[in-house]
Amino acid sequence: MLAKRIIPCLDCDLGVPRGRVVKGIEFKQIRYAGIPWELAAEYDEQGADELVFLDITASHERRETMAHVIEKTASNVFMPLTVGGGIRSLEDARRIFNAGADKVSVNTAALKNPELVNDIARRF
Repeated sequence: MLAKRIIPCLDCDLGVPRGRVVKGIEFKQIRYAGIPWELAAEYDEQGADELVFLDITASHERRETMAHVIEKTASNVFMPLTVGGGIRSLEDARRIFNAGADKVSVNTAALKNPELVNDIARRF
């Protein structure tokens, strides 16, 4: 039997100074649900194997994911951290890795530039 892995995914709006975890249905009627690094610490204490931050507004707003939120989270939790949303280039991936993410999730940009995933994989 394969080992089970528990991987919470937090939908985030990291375009505000402290970042925020949000909840909604089909990305509508979004409501505030907490501070990213505080919820990450709770999941870490509860035994989650990994954590995913998905910045659900970064691509739509054409902005970068806030690296300082990733830095604060990575310095406070001790599990692998995946970050997605707003990763459009090698430089974006580098910035998120340097902030402490273990993995990046490339979404919208991979459809627009199919070579991006290959480029990131070769570089990192």
